[in-house]
Amino acid sequence: MKWFKQVEAGRRAYHADATLNSVHRSSLLVPRLDGAAVDISFLNHFLLKRGYGEVACRVTKIDGAGKRIQSRFIKVDAPRAYTFALGDEAHDEAADFMVEFFAADNLFIPFPAVMVNHRGPRFLNTVHAYNRVLNDVFEDDSINTKPQLEAAIDVRLDDAASTMLVVQAGQQRCAGALDIRLKQGAAEHRKDVPIDVPRFGHREIALGDLFAHLGTIQGGILTVGQPQQTMFFGRLLVGQRARDGAFSANHSYYDSSDVAEYWDDSRPSIRLYPYIAELETLIRFYPIQSPGRLNIEIVAHGADGARLSTHEAGELVSPGTRHLDLSVSGLLRRQGARAADVSAFAVSARPIDGKTPTRINHQLVYRDGGLESSINMSLTNPNIFAPAGKRGYAWGQLPVGTAIDSWLGITTNTPEGEACAVALSIYDESGLRARRDLSLRPGAAHVLRLHDILPDGALARADTALDYLWFTLESARADVFGYAVTRHKLSRQCSGEHAF
Repeated sequence: MKWFKQVEAGRRAYHADATLNSVHRSSLLVPRLDGAAVDISFLNHFLLKRGYGEVACRVTKIDGAGKRIQSRFIKVDAPRAYTFALGDEAHDEAADFMVEFFAADNLFIPFPAVMVNHRGPRFLNTVHAYNRVLNDVFEDDSINTKPQLEAAIDVRLDDAASTMLVVQAGQQRCAGALDIRLKQGAAEHRKDVPIDVPRFGHREIALGDLFAHLGTIQGGILTVGQPQQTMFFGRLLVGQRARDGAFSANHSYYDSSDVAEYWDDSRPSIRLYPYIAELETLIRFYPIQSPGRLNIEIVAHGADGARLSTHEAGELVSPGTRHLDLSVSGLLRRQGARAADVSAFAVSARPIDGKTPTRINHQLVYRDGGLESSINMSLTNPNIFAPAGKRGYAWGQLPVGTAIDSWLGITTNTPEGEACAVALSIYDESGLRARRDLSLRPGAAHVLRLHDILPDGALARADTALDYLWFTLESARADVFGYAVTRHKLSRQCSGEHAF
């Protein structure tokens, strides 16, 4: 783990001198999972945001023993979205894929802005790049000096679905054991699971295979210790897999409950989210922040940004044995609020005593009867570095098609500040498809469907089962942000991800 204040120091240093400790390669690993085809998709933000005209992307297919099958590269030089189908070929022996981007210019961030899409007849799962082979030993020095347990894992075990864990190996074989700990109130269940994963390979583990004797499990605090891997940054892919093979998963996050890192004051951390009236919306906090006590509050906002209601959601103690599972939709119903009147909701965490932890992580959940989405998020804080005069530029993937319902939520990270104009642009593989100007009031959000964004006939493949659009959001406010959420029409499975 890299200390958050070290991350902030790096951002400040880059802002002062863009040639310092430059990055020219970014990468990710993609597992091919049972029952799913896999695609990657990305927008050429290198060109659209930074003006970089020459970037190369190399995709390497890797077999189950960690051997290279073949590598191919493509120049990323057009102002458009790119989609590569990785695992569709019949009789393809590829088990995993390494995707790398190279540029002579400074990429700044070694994680590429790529979405990984696993899909089947009744589901679509999207997650952004979450693991990578490190670029040099100096990066290894800063990333891997303090191993941390992985957490932020939604626990479920019943007749319909089980929590899944996907462990990935880097460029060396990963052998050892997973230290898996499940807390349910005062009780803790622990398993050491031996693993031996070939280089670049992966292994999927079902919680039901480990704790079947516990019967039905709904909720709990699950943490996982991995064998330390040199020259590799490896989050887990975690989520819920249904008995029919469908799954909904996102990446894990650090358990920082043994890390005392705080801002220099006690100002609360906060984040504003779009409210999707057609789906049940939840917020889920695990006790994985730096030691302390936090008061969690939820404030609903209307279309004009005004406060509609305030809800004291509870106290979160870290380390602890209790997590908070909060239905925002349920809170509003109990207050008599109409879902159609709610535009956005703000989530804040204020320390009850002491200073504010630097990392306050949680899950943003949308669901509608099938598997739920669980978007891994962190609250933002006034102490986070914000360069003077910086304009907002966010971008993200928006899956569309006849097999799914799609929503694009647009808001600012905080409910305070000035109203702003937002320029929304939509790209597909042919280039720019549509533009729309929006006005965004502080505290409010726009929640858009495809017919709200694109004029008739603007998307040539709108009648396909599944396609990947990309959006950009440009504004004078630096904190304009986006969220894409989908619901499969057959299974009601939800998936979602935040923008970059």
